[in-house]
Amino acid sequence: MELNGLQSRDQNNDGTTQCLVSQESPYRTTTTTGHSRSNLYLACVAANIASFSIGNCFTWTSPTLPRLKEPNEILLITDIQSAWIGSLIAFGAIFGPLLAGALVNTVGRKWTITLSVICIVINWVLLLFARTLWLIYAARIVAGVGGGIIYTVVPMYVAECAEDEIRGALGSMLAFLLCTGFLLAYLVGPYVSYTVLILASLVAPITFLVVFPMFMPETPYFLLQKGREAEAFKSLSWLRKGASSEDIKKELHAMKVSVEATLQESGTLTDLFSTVGNRKGLLLAGGLVAGQQLSGINVVLFYAESIFRMTGSDLSPSLSSTIVAVILILSAGIAAPLIKRFGMKWLLIISAIGMGVFQGLLGLYFYLLHIKSDVSSLGWLPIFSLVGYITLYAIGFGPLPWAVMAEMFPANVKAVGSAVTASFCWVIGFLMTKFFVDISVSLGQYTSFWLFTFFCILMIFFTLFLLPDTRGLSFDEIQDILNNRRRGKG
Repeated sequence: MELNGLQSRDQNNDGTTQCLVSQESPYRTTTTTGHSRSNLYLACVAANIASFSIGNCFTWTSPTLPRLKEPNEILLITDIQSAWIGSLIAFGAIFGPLLAGALVNTVGRKWTITLSVICIVINWVLLLFARTLWLIYAARIVAGVGGGIIYTVVPMYVAECAEDEIRGALGSMLAFLLCTGFLLAYLVGPYVSYTVLILASLVAPITFLVVFPMFMPETPYFLLQKGREAEAFKSLSWLRKGASSEDIKKELHAMKVSVEATLQESGTLTDLFSTVGNRKGLLLAGGLVAGQQLSGINVVLFYAESIFRMTGSDLSPSLSSTIVAVILILSAGIAAPLIKRFGMKWLLIISAIGMGVFQGLLGLYFYLLHIKSDVSSLGWLPIFSLVGYITLYAIGFGPLPWAVMAEMFPANVKAVGSAVTASFCWVIGFLMTKFFVDISVSLGQYTSFWLFTFFCILMIFFTLFLLPDTRGLSFDEIQDILNNRRRGKG
């Protein structure tokens, strides 16, 4: 079956639709009777404090780099050095997923996420005392390693704790907390000193280290992989607060069947390419994270103030950046209900269309500046374009590639598949942030933004024709679709 045939429904002879996998499949893993989701939400929010922490690391450069390029008490840097500081966090993030892949199936999801936040704390401590360029470089690489782990393991943690019906919506929480972290640097950075911004940035990761390791559970899937069934029962009972013991046992049994089936096979890099389902999963996850980066998001986030300085807009760069961050948070906040209503596939398509339109408009503005046209009446266009781009990014290509990644791989290759996907994402992210300035200087700023538009158009067709709709499906059902398997009712 071709990739564009990956759909969860099939036509009967009478023209009606029939699910390839029965919705009553015994492999479904959601507790069906009434229970509270408060503990589940608490665990997901606690894990995503890590997302908030790395979001703040990403946008620290936006208010800080322009300040360091002017006479200051910390360090005076050049444009080239500024580009390295901006891009090295993405370079470090290339290696974070590889470290996560080595740890996630040994120490577990919970403690691997904890390690990532320790990396973030080390980053801020190094920056606090940095008075040399190389110490700043080292801090950014360490933060990137932590970020690469977070992007790999937090979606895995959330997906393995969540119930099938709300897995996609909870997966969008990463983007919401990430965007809230962006806002701290945008909102506070321009108005406080270098040192005060770092101290404010330490609050979230320290809070995480107090709350998450001590009070949140490991995922039932990991505990079952290690044969720790009593702990898995305790973890799932906490996550499904108020559910009956029988329902917990039923759900745990379904998880165990799924885990045992996948763990019968090994989980090496070679195994990632050994089945058609794994190859399709890697293509889909890798394609979506590539689209996320090639849409230009990290360029916009890392260099927000610099971009607004280039436009000559009437709004101050710091205010414009703050507006973008607020819109990003508000948009990310509505992503979860939109996912539940429309599903991930169609939100990704809508997101790609909108991002392409708004990046194209921003490219048009820079082109008019390049040919020295009068743009005095278009002072609103840069902020309008970036707000529009950020809005459409936040409801689609921000959170959803990571939520899709968490669904694509069976248990035996989930760690290595997630690591390869996230590392690939950050290779592209590093190249984009490092060479954005060079391309803008050599070919004009408008060329960069029109390239982003081109890649957004590619992602429309990639998502439309290749990505299956996985709404409400269990992990096992998704693997049936990817491997072209049909399971009858029963």
